[in-house]
Amino acid sequence: MATPLDIGLLQKFDVIFPFLLILVLGYVVLTRISWFKENQAICLIISFALAVLSMFNPIVVRTINMMAPWFVLLFVFMLLVFMAYIAFGVKEETIIGTITSGEYGKDFGYWVLAIVLIIGLGSLSTVISEEKGFQPLTTGENATVVPEGAGPEETGFWETLFHPKMLGLVLILLIALFTIQRLAVASGK
Repeated sequence: MATPLDIGLLQKFDVIFPFLLILVLGYVVLTRISWFKENQAICLIISFALAVLSMFNPIVVRTINMMAPWFVLLFVFMLLVFMAYIAFGVKEETIIGTITSGEYGKDFGYWVLAIVLIIGLGSLSTVISEEKGFQPLTTGENATVVPEGAGPEETGFWETLFHPKMLGLVLILLIALFTIQRLAVASGK
């Protein structure tokens, strides 16, 4: 039965969003390079070629389509946090100044970069594991019970991400990152 919310036909156009995203982002990044500032036609041709090439690679299309909702969720969350600060009386200039300042700007940039990398690599690994699949476990190997409704690819990703050894590694790397950053700031003064 057809419903007004049936978007089944829109799934045929799932290559349009990655095409437009790569076209626009490629053009913006290339125009920031000093050599291409005078040659914007070349920027457009290169970004168009990259966008067309990405349309023919299903892994790229599916990865971008999987990342997009997560980035929307990230930006909505950041917007709500900024709105909460403004609602409590913090001026917009103060928020932007704090984020872009030398003291906290690098930390904010590192956190955003880490979140973007987690979203990107998680989406890419999920798409590749769905395309290639995992090898079945043989007798004698560690086997895990897969919950109903979750595929082995998704379960394997989350089990790897939240494994105690992985969490310990992330904690040690974060401590090392902030220690080195603080030492660099302290030695520069």
